[in-house]
Amino acid sequence: MKYYKLIVAVCLPLTVMLLLNACRKFLDAKPDKKMVIPATLHDLQAMLDDVGAMNLSCPIAGEVAADNYYLTYDAWANLSVVTDKENYVWASDVSNDKDWSTAFKVVFKANVVLETLRDIDPDPGQIAVWKRIKGSALFYRAFAFFMIAQEFAPAYDPATASTDAGIPLRLTADINEISVRSSVEQTYSTIIKDLETASQLLPLQVEYKTRPSRVATFALLSRIHLSMSDYIKAANYADSCIGDGAQLLDYNRLSSTAAEPFVRFNPEVIFHVSANYSYCLDPARGNIDSILVQSYAAGDLRSQLFFRKNPNGASSFRGNYNGSSSSQLFAGLAADEVYLNLAESRARQGNITAALQTLNAFRQKRYTPESFFPVSTTSASEALAKVLEERRKQLVFRAIRWTDLRRLNKTPGTAITIKRRLNDQTYILPPNDLRYVLQIPNSVTSLIDIPKNPR
Repeated sequence: MKYYKLIVAVCLPLTVMLLLNACRKFLDAKPDKKMVIPATLHDLQAMLDDVGAMNLSCPIAGEVAADNYYLTYDAWANLSVVTDKENYVWASDVSNDKDWSTAFKVVFKANVVLETLRDIDPDPGQIAVWKRIKGSALFYRAFAFFMIAQEFAPAYDPATASTDAGIPLRLTADINEISVRSSVEQTYSTIIKDLETASQLLPLQVEYKTRPSRVATFALLSRIHLSMSDYIKAANYADSCIGDGAQLLDYNRLSSTAAEPFVRFNPEVIFHVSANYSYCLDPARGNIDSILVQSYAAGDLRSQLFFRKNPNGASSFRGNYNGSSSSQLFAGLAADEVYLNLAESRARQGNITAALQTLNAFRQKRYTPESFFPVSTTSASEALAKVLEERRKQLVFRAIRWTDLRRLNKTPGTAITIKRRLNDQTYILPPNDLRYVLQIPNSVTSLIDIPKNPR
């Protein structure tokens, strides 16, 4: 509460000016930074500690469009938000304004902090705080850029990244700066540069999991390089993350009868972020894909910890690391993903022994002692298949399935066709379909001269 008055003082003018400028320039809808009052390190930390703006607005449309769940026709027809209905059936021109605007708000606030820091000459006793704040702002900006790119830019492909249209890289808080789409290569290079710098500035661990840490930068860099098919760097960053303290949660110690099997900020969480709310993903509406539910073997603790059987016989999701009663999904960074990043990267490098060692260390925390048995194979392809199977079962409703689908579709052996059925109509999303890149919102392109995504 000690930052409450300051946060209000900072954010209220920002919110008002956002509304006033919205009609003029949607992407740049933000106040002149002279209208806000941050001037000290204390002020800037308070801006970054605005959890509502910085940690609770991760884009969610990709998760809505992914294959973890299905809706009955009645549930879909009664959705009150048109965007949800359209994302569910992969409509060509959905305008995901909220995902775009809330993520770019994070970018704007991070830029305000970075620009204000340039005018602050810290005393010797404040240098560590100055570095932490700069590293945090760079981390937030990189995280937001990456999540925006997962929806509104093509998946990274080394052969076409230099010419594929990426996202607008807003690197200043100047509202008069013209927005242009960078290439995918420039987008990812900027994100990685921000995170590499942040890793040198941030402390190894932090007191609050809503604040970035060096371990968090390693986790995010591992995710990004995996999405780029750079398995050497993905493995190296995952290995650093684990070596510096990322720890797995032992599911044997959790209660399957508890109302909330997973609590917010549990030991496995590295950096806490929640996604924007979607009516589609509300457990009262979304039914878990039946094939996914059946993939959990006897003794796999996740089958009870992740899912709840409904009266209609279908299953709903309750394994939310944001707390099962939360209306928003956890979309942050956690040790389970890092272990699976490492195992997959090792398998793709042909290092079967290291891949299986990491995979079995992970699996041992997910099965009952009497059910656990180490996976063993001499085939790199079989090792990879086992890792991908565990990844599919573990990282459900974590706002990264869309990223996984996009990258796995690049290889015929792992490509997936998604189908939805509503009454007598079937909707199909083939691998590498243009709709895997969501459309730039109409409210943006109508005011700013940037190209739309092809259809």
